[in-house]
Amino acid sequence: MRFLQGTRKAFTLIELLVVIAIIAILAAILFPVFAQAREQARKTVCTSNVKNYGLAFLMYLQDYDETMVSQVNGGSDLTQFQYITQPYVKNRQILLCPDRQKVGCDKTLDPTGRCLGYAPNFGIYSYNDGTGLFLQPVANPGGGTLFPGRALAAFAHPAATILMGDTNDTPMYTLSFYFQTGDGTTSSAVRHNGRYQMCFVDGHAKSLKMKAYSFLADGDSYDIMPENGSEIRYYCADVDSTTTRVGGFSNSRKCGVVADDIAAKRVVLP
Repeated sequence: MRFLQGTRKAFTLIELLVVIAIIAILAAILFPVFAQAREQARKTVCTSNVKNYGLAFLMYLQDYDETMVSQVNGGSDLTQFQYITQPYVKNRQILLCPDRQKVGCDKTLDPTGRCLGYAPNFGIYSYNDGTGLFLQPVANPGGGTLFPGRALAAFAHPAATILMGDTNDTPMYTLSFYFQTGDGTTSSAVRHNGRYQMCFVDGHAKSLKMKAYSFLADGDSYDIMPENGSEIRYYCADVDSTTTRVGGFSNSRKCGVVADDIAAKRVVLP
């Protein structure tokens, strides 16, 4: 018996190349969209994190005569804000930025040594200027350096003063223009496509567009600052207060004046 053998159709080489080209074009279009969607999700997580931890700060000060938390720079998480305010959140995970995977930090509370992603506002320019959440630091009787918390009444514009937000600092975790080199000293170290999440003293949260700058007017080759120069004033508890540290770039000038001077003299890094 003979079986009739049917003809079999197959793709031609041209058809296969066209299909592959279409897939490549779709991938080139969609992959960046997916990446942007993932990054947007991570930024949303960060906004929620800083908002909730900012509320922890505000709950703390209601229990302590409307005074911000004080902390000691002693090299351990146990003397800093992230431990002192834990009773108000009971969740260390909200201090981890999904875009910061750096490890090698203190393992006292986290055996993985993962570095935190957020820090309180230590004030404009130097963390020693006493213009943010903390007054000018003093020697701590038990060792280390004490950063006394500022009274809530001393914040002239709570809605325009940063409480805490994204930081590149480690291991002390400060949010100022100094020490933002923990993740590198290039523009690529700026997270979230340059949108840093900040919570303000009045409790609201929003993102600020940030960039890497050199500020050789004070000998500093790398700082992360707001792109909008007027937003540098957000680091001042009171733009009309005089910085208490003598010397350095601030040199006993009004905080708002220092902010405007920084905006005029900084140089953006490529």
